[in-house]
Amino acid sequence: MLMIRKGSEFDWTKIPAILFVAIGCLAVAGCGSLPSISTDVTYCCRPGIEAVHSFRVEFEDMPEFLKPMLRDEASIVLDSKDLDYTEGDADAVLIMTYIDTPLSPENAGQDGAQFIAEVRVELKNSVTGELISSGSMSRVHNVTVGAYMHEAPAREAMRRAFVELFSDYPDPIVDEI
Repeated sequence: MLMIRKGSEFDWTKIPAILFVAIGCLAVAGCGSLPSISTDVTYCCRPGIEAVHSFRVEFEDMPEFLKPMLRDEASIVLDSKDLDYTEGDADAVLIMTYIDTPLSPENAGQDGAQFIAEVRVELKNSVTGELISSGSMSRVHNVTVGAYMHEAPAREAMRRAFVELFSDYPDPIVDEI
């Protein structure tokens, strides 16, 4: 237990420790919560999807820094549905399209911008082009000068969004022994 009093006097030597703990708590509170990403499933699923075992990823208008995160997090979620990621021939193509919608300047901070970042997600049969599943994820962003992205919380939020987007996609059938 941290004692800040000696008898009836205040122990000024404990101030650095108190400040360290307080600043640490503020930092954890600020970065500790995950960003929230809204999702909307617009279609799932086409009959015959049990024949889909692999997928590749294609991006449209996607910022470069988002590509590896989105690919990795989608792959983790789709792997749980028995879909294997490949960069070669695949049964399906996961197309992710980025749409940036600026919001009015009145809503932005003095030195920043506010916009909606949306990723539209379509899983299509790579041969027929038929839609297997589709939806979108979006988030309102407030960007200020000097701001940077915390990759770990962003990845976790993306993974949760993909879990929601593919929640209706059939789970793999497990053979019982």
